[in-house]
Amino acid sequence: MDNLTRLFGQSNPLGKLNLLTMPLCLYEGNPAAPGDPNPAPAPAPEPTPTPAPAFSWKNNINADLRNSPTLQKFDDTAEGLGKAIESHLSLEKLLGHEKIPLPKDANDKEGWDRFNKAMGVPDKAEGYGLKDVTIPESIKNIGFDKKAFAEVLHELKVPPQYANSLWEKYTQVGMTAYNKAVKAQTDKLMEIANTLRQEWGDSYEANVDLGQMVINKFSDDKETNDFLTASFLKDPIGIKFLAKIGQQFAENKIGEFQAQRFTLTPEQAQGEIDKILKDPTHPYTNEKATKAEHDKAVSYVNSLYAVIAKAKG
Repeated sequence: MDNLTRLFGQSNPLGKLNLLTMPLCLYEGNPAAPGDPNPAPAPAPEPTPTPAPAFSWKNNINADLRNSPTLQKFDDTAEGLGKAIESHLSLEKLLGHEKIPLPKDANDKEGWDRFNKAMGVPDKAEGYGLKDVTIPESIKNIGFDKKAFAEVLHELKVPPQYANSLWEKYTQVGMTAYNKAVKAQTDKLMEIANTLRQEWGDSYEANVDLGQMVINKFSDDKETNDFLTASFLKDPIGIKFLAKIGQQFAENKIGEFQAQRFTLTPEQAQGEIDKILKDPTHPYTNEKATKAEHDKAVSYVNSLYAVIAKAKG
């Protein structure tokens, strides 16, 4: 009996086996051969990859922080986390400076003193050290009160780094306004001068000089002179008025001014009458006076008597 017969026995229903169809494992003694009661386990299948979770940094902090109004400003993304960190670093840098508590209210004097000191506000107005103003020669008469301006700055507790800038701006605005006003006045005077030149012709300069002569004669000081000159030069009527008075002086007719008084008390009227009657050179009594001069004097004296009569009756 051959080996195959001994292996399968005589009762093998398959009969003789074809060697070509015999599994190779039978020759190699493979324990997993058919009919083996303990076959080797099959290889485990490859696991399905788990998808990466979505990025969320807020889920990793407690709910109180996550729901705070501050963190609500930042998105729950990588970019939002970066901005939150950046904000924190900026705040930490700021808090690293000297801390100045804000005053409680407008009445917190101690708090405001502490705050103003920290801001560098000087103890006195002179501490600002405002620079002197360079005023052009053309407007040298304009004045800027540096001391008064510093007092205002100190009253408002303006920090010193702004004081000189405000002072410069203030003086510039003042000089600009002054220049504008001077130009407007000059243009106005030029317009008046041109009008009078057309009316007076070659007599313009002489008439202006006569008017200025009147101002010079009756001004007590330079301030009064400047005021009268500026006042009368605002309008052609004023210049003509001065020129007319000057003409009276030039023609030696100043005595006739007595007839230009408008309102007198009875006592003043009587005194004026007595003065005229005692003056032999007055046109009222002077036989050499012209008829026009005499008539004018008579009219004036009659007006004086009328003042007295009105008071009595």
